[in-house]
Order: sequence, then structure tokens, then C-alpha cells
Amino acid sequence: MRSTAEVKVCTGIDRYQNQTYQEYTVKGVHLQPTNEIRKTADNTDCILRSILFADKRNSKPDIDWWALFTAAHKIGGDMRVTVRGEEYTVFIVDELRDDTDTFHHWEIGLR
Repeated sequence: MRSTAEVKVCTGIDRYQNQTYQEYTVKGVHLQPTNEIRKTADNTDCILRSILFADKRNSKPDIDWWALFTAAHKIGGDMRVTVRGEEYTVFIVDELRDDTDTFHHWEIGLR
């Protein structure tokens, strides 16, 4: 997990419908290309371009990806991630646990 991700989370929308963003730099992440198909809660299909892995212990800072993702969507905005110069939009955030049911890492589906 040697990559760095620049994360932009929508925090508001101005009167011209432009999104304003809070930015974070997260070190110690891993980007894996994929063509996986995921379904949303409303049964919409999406082909992911990549999956970003953020580890609980090794990725710094340790941000709550789910809280940021849901807050951005609640106000009608989005969450974007740039890794190695390529920008993605966050489509889905999964919190994965180990065999002892302890939180282990985030898997962030990107399109």
C-alpha cells in the first residue's frame, strides 16, 4: 500500500449549483483496476473502473470513508478520488472485517 490518494468530498452546493469540496490526502492506499459490476440499493448496475483499498492501521489519516460518502450524497454532491493523476468518482464504500469481526479495511468502489 504505497500510493497516495487525494480525496475531495462535497460539503456544499452554491447558488450556481457548483460543488464546494473539503480535501484530504490519504497515504498508504492501494488502487486495483477492475471491471467488476456492482448493484446499488435501488438495483442500479455500475461497472467499477477500480477499487481503492484503505487499511485501518496503515492508511493515514484514518478517515471515516462511509460518513464522508453519505454526507456528500445527502446534500446532492459527490466524492472524488485522484490516484497517480487519474480522477475517479466514488460509487460505493464497503467496510470489511476480519475473521474476529474487527474492522480491517475499507474497499472503495470507483467509477
